[in-house]
Amino acid sequence: MGLRGRRLGLAAVATALAISGCAGPGGGTGAVSGAGTEDWGEPKGTIDFWDTNANPRLTAKWEELIARFEKGNPDIKVNYVGLPNSSYLQKVQNALATGETPDVLLIGNDIASLIAQKALVPLDDAFREAGLPDRIDKSMVENERGNSADRKLYKAPLTALSDVIWYRTDWLADKGIDEPRTFDDFFAAAEAMTDPQANRFGFAFRGGPGSMPPMLAMMYGMSGIGEFFTEDGRATLDDPANVEAFERYISLYGNVSATADISNDYPKIVAAFGGGSAWAMHHNLGSYQDHVEALGADAVAGVQPFPDENGVVTAKAPAISGLSVLADSERKAAAWEFVEFMSTEGNSEWAETVGQVPAFLDAQEAPWVEASQPIKAIIEAAADPKTQYVEIPTFLPDTSSIMKTEMEPDFQAVLQKSMSPREFLSKYAKRFEDALAEYKEHGGK
Repeated sequence: MGLRGRRLGLAAVATALAISGCAGPGGGTGAVSGAGTEDWGEPKGTIDFWDTNANPRLTAKWEELIARFEKGNPDIKVNYVGLPNSSYLQKVQNALATGETPDVLLIGNDIASLIAQKALVPLDDAFREAGLPDRIDKSMVENERGNSADRKLYKAPLTALSDVIWYRTDWLADKGIDEPRTFDDFFAAAEAMTDPQANRFGFAFRGGPGSMPPMLAMMYGMSGIGEFFTEDGRATLDDPANVEAFERYISLYGNVSATADISNDYPKIVAAFGGGSAWAMHHNLGSYQDHVEALGADAVAGVQPFPDENGVVTAKAPAISGLSVLADSERKAAAWEFVEFMSTEGNSEWAETVGQVPAFLDAQEAPWVEASQPIKAIIEAAADPKTQYVEIPTFLPDTSSIMKTEMEPDFQAVLQKSMSPREFLSKYAKRFEDALAEYKEHGGK
């Protein structure tokens, strides 16, 4: 993975649409000796699967797919454990410290830290032996190889997702306002929708857990800066254009959002959006089904960042969600059978449930993909040669912990006006530059 933001072609993005969670310090005990499967044992027994993005709707689908898998693989039983995305990390780190790890883990962009802890087993040989290299989206696989210094595959991609600005089309129709085409339009519409006396706001602001991914996507989307690091390793976070964009983004808080939004996490912004108290929100494709269920497909639209005056869209690069096998697992062969099932037979159904793009090539041809307005919007942005993508440095083991444990509290300080926007961005530009230098010093790319 290069340091400069790259332009992803239509094939790479249209078929590969998470910063999810974070990773902190811990001590995995698994030793990774290679990608071979010779010592993985027989595909039988009971395996523990930890879903790190659990909610009632997704858990129900996992249980349905697990039942189907167990029917086709009677020698394997899957023990499902659902963990909320906002708090799963500590449980994972505790498991690594005690050696009581699951066999399979649903994981997103926090994978670099787990690789650094030698907590995951390479899947290259299993992937090849199952004939998956020609059946799984190659851009997603390459994305995952970019998260490891040794270029091995530590996660089998299931789905990919892009950041999305969501807004309610029915509110616009009621006000007689055209759908926004620029950030100026968007901010004007958010202001027009705000009526605190009626408990209606223009934006559901995410000020609490998970606040950094939307902030980065909106900031870079407005600034138009297409790279996180320059070629010489300088972070662009505190570039003047980003400072200006950051100030504009945080101006949404308390003006067109409720002041209580300072503690908002994902469930709260979804509840505000779907419950009728917010016109717009920022998340990713993963919330699409929640919006459709609450509002109906015709009442909500999902779009990429709006173009600048030259027609350039600057988006955060798509993120990948997938399954990893833990190095300490004593049932790796059985664990892999489940991973392979979800990568193929169960992939389309799972991807449709979460509203993301499937990694399985056959599943990408499913009718539901064509029928999804947000995915089509992402495809259209990807087809435009002017569109550029900013790569958040998920390959750095420190990235997730920086964003979660360090940046989030300081972000709230900014919202409370006890830290200046420039001070915040400069502090973390330096923090990421130091993390990159340390990574390179220890042999990273």
